[in-house]
Amino acid sequence: MTDTVSVDLGGTWLRIRSGERTERLPSPSVLRQPSATPDQLLRELIETLDRYLPPGAAVNMACGAALDEQKGVAHGSGPLWGGTPAGEIPLLRLLESHRPDVRWTLVNDVTAGLASFARGFTRPTDRRIAYLTISSGIALRIADAREGVIPVDALGLQGEVGHLRAVTSGPDTVRQLPCACGGIGHVAAISSGSALAAVASALELPYDRDSFGPALESGAPGASLLLSVVVEPIAELVRTMIALDPRLDRIGIGGGLAEGLSEMYERELCSQLASVRSYADTSLTPERIRKTIYLCRPHDIDTLSGADDIAAGRLRVSKL
Repeated sequence: MTDTVSVDLGGTWLRIRSGERTERLPSPSVLRQPSATPDQLLRELIETLDRYLPPGAAVNMACGAALDEQKGVAHGSGPLWGGTPAGEIPLLRLLESHRPDVRWTLVNDVTAGLASFARGFTRPTDRRIAYLTISSGIALRIADAREGVIPVDALGLQGEVGHLRAVTSGPDTVRQLPCACGGIGHVAAISSGSALAAVASALELPYDRDSFGPALESGAPGASLLLSVVVEPIAELVRTMIALDPRLDRIGIGGGLAEGLSEMYERELCSQLASVRSYADTSLTPERIRKTIYLCRPHDIDTLSGADDIAAGRLRVSKL
């Protein structure tokens, strides 16, 4: 019997599940090792996986990188490898050359998140569903719920919304924040979990990761302002998504930052979405927002199981 191993590679953690056991290891990433080169980090990843994979295993791996899932080629990842390395990264070929006995299935981690969200939260009437992850990076995937398909272009790069220019009313110090990919003023540079300290500094606000949640709960003005600035690009992105696609019935929002702040993040996001600036916003009633937006709670999304679902064909990535 073939052993199935599920892997989730993120900018902060590398999780490996075999049977009932899940190992959580520090990720071989530039977030963890700022001085390491992409080649060094890739080598460490391959060597780490090698130690945990039994002979002849089937490995379903979710990767926190811009990934062509049908070719197994990574186009870069700010949290994993920093500024985009020269050329494409033939991740599947590197893994296969080191462990040819293993059957590899590689998917983008947000694809795996969407598969998990679709399994747990799709309603019978939903036509299109989206999953937006807000963690050390930010990305999005959309699926046709009735066809069971996630459409992508020739490179498989749909959903890299973290690297769009952010819409923000913040000062220039916020607008000019650098992104881990090397760009300036991207959504991920302002709204990702790894951006909080930089945004606070740009606003001249105190920030401590461990006390941020309690400060929000107590209504501390500085914490509330920081959350408002961080959420704004996400609210504008969601507002645009709803305006462009009338068939988008369900948007799940997860990832470490959104899930960690949970109800406080949801309250701020929904408040910003409900702000009417013109007739174009009149359809965003509180009822529609509640019906469309689902803010995931911890453990709602399991990217390990999502990667297994993609490997099993329960949701297909399809190039147009």
